[in-house]
Amino acid sequence: MKEIIKRLYESGYDAYIVGGFVRDYLLGIQSNDIDISTNAPINELKRIFKGMGKSFDKYYAYHINLDGYSYDITTFRKELNYKKNKPTKLEVAPDLKTDLLRRDFTINTFALDYDGKLIDLLDAKKDLNSRVIKTVGNATKKFNDDKTRIIRAIRFACTLDFDLDEDIIKFINKKKVYLLNEVSKEYLKSELDKIFDCERYDKFFYLINRFEISKYFDIKFDEVKPSYNRYGIWAQIETSLPFSKKEINIISGIKKLIEKGDIDYSDFDLYNEEVIFNAATILGLESKYQVYKDICALHSIIDIDADLDLFSKYVREPYIKKAYRKVERSIMEGVLNNDRQSIEEYLRKIKIWVIWGKYLKPKIL
Repeated sequence: MKEIIKRLYESGYDAYIVGGFVRDYLLGIQSNDIDISTNAPINELKRIFKGMGKSFDKYYAYHINLDGYSYDITTFRKELNYKKNKPTKLEVAPDLKTDLLRRDFTINTFALDYDGKLIDLLDAKKDLNSRVIKTVGNATKKFNDDKTRIIRAIRFACTLDFDLDEDIIKFINKKKVYLLNEVSKEYLKSELDKIFDCERYDKFFYLINRFEISKYFDIKFDEVKPSYNRYGIWAQIETSLPFSKKEINIISGIKKLIEKGDIDYSDFDLYNEEVIFNAATILGLESKYQVYKDICALHSIIDIDADLDLFSKYVREPYIKKAYRKVERSIMEGVLNNDRQSIEEYLRKIKIWVIWGKYLKPKIL
């Protein structure tokens, strides 16, 4: 990334890494999205980086994908007017500070110069250390200009485990969150996906319950239990937000297993592991899921006419996998019929168990 800034410096321009990348760097979080602000005009950006990316003259921006990183290089600018949550009138700004004042939250206003020196023109370090989400300037104006910032504030509070600033809380308490009605369903869904993918997704449900604003997010829920990933969370929520066909199939499968209240061997023939493990986690059946998974891995040799419930009836959980192997081998060697009655009788009669090739003393497993 230093090579990008070096090109600007060697061309006689100032350039700074700004925004979320610097914030994440200070928090020890890996990021591949890099914003660079510079006093180089858009025509110079096109000259300096000719053939490396794509220009967006209307926004004074040049975009480059390089070595796994995504670079957005923009001329210092001011955003004068907004429409539909996007700036409709921009002009070139005279300096870095003016450019930073257009940003959403203080923790996104850090900058790094070519030498790696941290620049903090808006006292963002104070908010970062206090772990607070605070708007740059007046909260009401920021949210009125761009309503997506409302959900972004809550998303950062969850993903970073920060608190909301008092001005943001006042804005929410006034029920100004109704402005989210002007945010597209697709954008809202993508932001909730990011929240549900983070470790502190529970903070989101705490916040919207606290402020009684769930309807503005187009969701209804009672209790949301821990799940394997975001699909398990969506399966516990009522919403009309848009989903892809793949997402609908996954979420529908999880819901069916939750309604059933259990998982069994046959579910592995109907659903993939993502569906089953989500349901098992929500139902508190993770250990049962793991045993089934182990059995499924063994089940590729022959089709044994017995399920986990039958093995669990006679064999303690730590030994089920070994018992399954023993039954399987006995069937393959022709000493045991492959029918449920014979297998159950066989398990009932087990008194001696072989572990690591040695006979143990008579023992009920």
